[in-house]
Amino acid sequence: MCRTGCRTRNHRSYAECARNLSINTGDVYTRDRSWDKELDAYDDAVAAGIQPAGTSMAEVEKAVRTSDATGVAYNAEKPWQ
Repeated sequence: MCRTGCRTRNHRSYAECARNLSINTGDVYTRDRSWDKELDAYDDAVAAGIQPAGTSMAEVEKAVRTSDATGVAYNAEKPWQ
């Protein structure tokens, strides 16, 4: 009853096999940590009055650099101000 590609092939059901897969997959944990770091950086920027164009690390860093260079909190919705 395991999913195709299961290494152990000893699960009682497909659901048990899938649960085991999601727990043991290191890639999911790594992606979640990266996403959490990006969201934390975004939250920190917003708390400082900066409004990045998005939540990606590149957008947040760009907004912080622009704010540092101009001395004014960057706002992606009104970049001309």
